[in-house]
Amino acid sequence: MVLSSDKKEGETMMQVAESYMGELVHRSMVQVRFNDLESSLTKFNSCSLHDLMRDLSLSQAKAEDFFKVIDIGEGNDLNLNHFDVSHIGKTRQLVFYQKRGVEANSYFIKKPRYQQYRSLLLTNVIAEYESQPLRLGSYLANFKLLRVLSLENVTHNRRSVLGTFSGSNIERVLGSLVYLRYLSLKGSNLKTFPSIQKLVLLQTLNLDVSSTSPVLSNGLGKLTFLHHLYLPLRGSLKSVKNTKLRFNGLSKLETLENFDTAWCEVKDLLKLSGLRRLKLKAKGGYDDLKEMFNYLSDLALSSNSSIRCMSLVMWIVGGETGLRNDPDMIRQLFCNQKFSLQELEMNGKLPELSEIFAEQQQLNDDHIDVSLIRITKLCLLESCLEEDPMRVLEKIPTLRELKLGYDAYKGKEMVCSAMGFPRLTHLYLLYLVNFESWRVEKESMHVLQELHIHYCPKLKVLPEGLIFLNRLQKLILRRMSSELCDRVRFGKQRPDFYKVAHIPDLQIE
Repeated sequence: MVLSSDKKEGETMMQVAESYMGELVHRSMVQVRFNDLESSLTKFNSCSLHDLMRDLSLSQAKAEDFFKVIDIGEGNDLNLNHFDVSHIGKTRQLVFYQKRGVEANSYFIKKPRYQQYRSLLLTNVIAEYESQPLRLGSYLANFKLLRVLSLENVTHNRRSVLGTFSGSNIERVLGSLVYLRYLSLKGSNLKTFPSIQKLVLLQTLNLDVSSTSPVLSNGLGKLTFLHHLYLPLRGSLKSVKNTKLRFNGLSKLETLENFDTAWCEVKDLLKLSGLRRLKLKAKGGYDDLKEMFNYLSDLALSSNSSIRCMSLVMWIVGGETGLRNDPDMIRQLFCNQKFSLQELEMNGKLPELSEIFAEQQQLNDDHIDVSLIRITKLCLLESCLEEDPMRVLEKIPTLRELKLGYDAYKGKEMVCSAMGFPRLTHLYLLYLVNFESWRVEKESMHVLQELHIHYCPKLKVLPEGLIFLNRLQKLILRRMSSELCDRVRFGKQRPDFYKVAHIPDLQIE
């Protein structure tokens, strides 16, 4: 729906789409929330339709036969056997829903080729019957001209026989849909993708499947038109020859998510000159992480680099050595402007935060210079910090979400100072077994919306300063001491209920 003819020199298709959305916003047809970060990949955070506009859009789409919806389980008898012949050639989009426990095979039958369809979306389709497994592969083979195919959360019963969804049929059929521009297998449990490299026109590929170890032929480099690639978030994506995935030839790639250095060749990042969003995971000892960091530095400093948004998850292996003795490396992650690092998660022992920022004179000011740090989401796990981390972290003005967990802090007391955390909206304090005293001063975290405190057994009293958090909408206390929970339960007779009385959503588990 986004025309390349509208693309100006130097623009991406994403930016063309943004201009379309901007026009809809200007006409008050679409409601949007904007990103307030200059380094965001898009300026729009989310969009929605007003009820009246949605009703109008649906009625107009129905009048023009813009799409067809099959909703099994709602008493809808519309299926592929009952299409009005006069409509063939008009409807281009087909959407299919299935509810658990409803037999679907009558809808998936081999019919003459449905050449008119360009978009097919299947949602929550479940092949759960051993006696009649879902024959989705032979069904998809009838849609040769598809441009868009979404099989999100489409799953099969492990006992299903070969030749059906669980076998090679659907995986072989995917390779025959050579006109595909968009393919999403997110949440499905397909395991092998032997013919992905045949889809040479693909622009978006989502392989974030639920299988723990899917197998992919190492032919990604043939997808030269690929702009957006989403790899599995969990598990590993193995190649047929058990070698690391290569990314040669993907010069047009703009988005690369869930890149894992354990099974992806990190040096190939230097060849992705068009990359604008990168989300990667690295696990290893000091030398492994140092090598990864050097490649990232080269990529960030390259004159061809287009990266505007980066997310990094680091699993640090090596105990007391390595990164714990190299605060410079962590400092560069935080303060390298070229990195555009927005989301950072570090698992493992770290130097004290005061050491990391020791050379920055800005620590003596109210805040660390925003031009040096762009991190909006920070997660520290098993960091074993001895000094109160809040004294440093509260000075990062861009921070929106902070998670400290699993002995990230080994000390007893934390203090959130006045004017600290000016943009923090979400705070998670998880499994801090030594944490027993917390002070929140007035004007600290003044825009906080959600607070989660899980298993901090020595924390017996919530801070008095919670009464100042006027925008706090949700407080979740999980596996906390009975003494603390009893003090804040609903009821004026409870000694500390006044601290949380203004919070609409209070959950004590």
